[in-house]
This record gives sequence, C-alpha cells and structure tokens, in this order.
Amino acid sequence: MTGNNKQGKGSKVLRLERNVNPSTGEIYSEKSSYYEPSFNDEGYKVPYHKKGARMFEGVSFPKGMTDAEIGKVTRLARLMIPLSNMLGYRRSGQIHPYTERHIYNVVGLSRKRGKIFLSKMIELGVMQSVARHDKQVEYYINPAYFFAGRRIDFNLYLLFREHLDLILPAWVRREFNKMVSTFRTEAGDEAPK
Repeated sequence: MTGNNKQGKGSKVLRLERNVNPSTGEIYSEKSSYYEPSFNDEGYKVPYHKKGARMFEGVSFPKGMTDAEIGKVTRLARLMIPLSNMLGYRRSGQIHPYTERHIYNVVGLSRKRGKIFLSKMIELGVMQSVARHDKQVEYYINPAYFFAGRRIDFNLYLLFREHLDLILPAWVRREFNKMVSTFRTEAGDEAPK
C-alpha cells in the first residue's frame, strides 16, 4: 500500500514487510507497522529532514532576493504561529497577527523601507497578506521556504498555490485540486480559481 492514498484525520496506513526466499517462496519473517499517510483531511505532510526543519529539498529562495532579505525573512519565520505559518503572537489566550509596524520593528527597517521590503516579499511569493473582515491584515510566509507545522492545509495551499504547485508531487496537487473542485461546487461563484 502506498502513502499517497487520501485518508481521514487520525487514520493510519498499514505497512507489511516480508522477507521471502525467492527460490522456494518460503516466508522467513513478516513485520507490520502503522504510519501516518502523506495526505489526509488535514493536508499534505511535509517531509522531515534531519536538520530539524520542515522544508522542501532543493527549493532555493527566489532570484532577486538579497542575503540581507533572506536574513530578515528568517528572523520573521521564527515568529510564525505553528500550523498556519501566520506571523503572529499569543496574548491573553488568543492569537494576534503582527501588524506592518511590528514586522518593520522585527526586521529593523523604517516605515518606508519596511513597506518596500514587504511589497517585494509578496511580489516574489515569499510572503502573502490577507485582509480580514475586520480590516486587520495577516501576513503569512510561504511554506516552500519555512514551515511551522507538519502539514500544509487547504487554506495555506490556496494562499501559495501558484508556488507550491511547482514543488509538490503530482498526486498531492491532484488531491488538493479535488478539494478545490469540491469547495467551488459548495461555494459557487465565490470560490477561488
């Protein structure tokens, strides 16, 4: 059984391993184990690397990004809320998004230079901004570069779809596209394209 079958939350995949004598067909040993599938209702599980970070092997920062900008984004990545990649903080038991001013302070830039930096990161696809219904803006970091969780969920995929489709395996893209189709059917004209 392969790990690319879509499973529900909390389901496990059974792995069977047999050592067989190819001449006689005799089974020497058999071992079974369970593991989490690579894709389930929670999204795509990003491969874990020995360096301790969840990242995509071989994905470089975009051309046109300076070392200083990479350092600033790295500093911001430490402020991501786990599972969402949103830049934010916890206060009084709630999660609050970092404002532009917070971000400028963290990366050590003036308002003018900070706006230029944020605009460039959004243009390059390293970050994304989302205006909430209360007019507050949330900032997210592309999980292709930094990821603060185990799985890329549907919302994070939609935010960075254009960039993630270039690096995700084809079967993962198909699974997310099924979710997009279902979402479009349920939401009608308001669904993302």
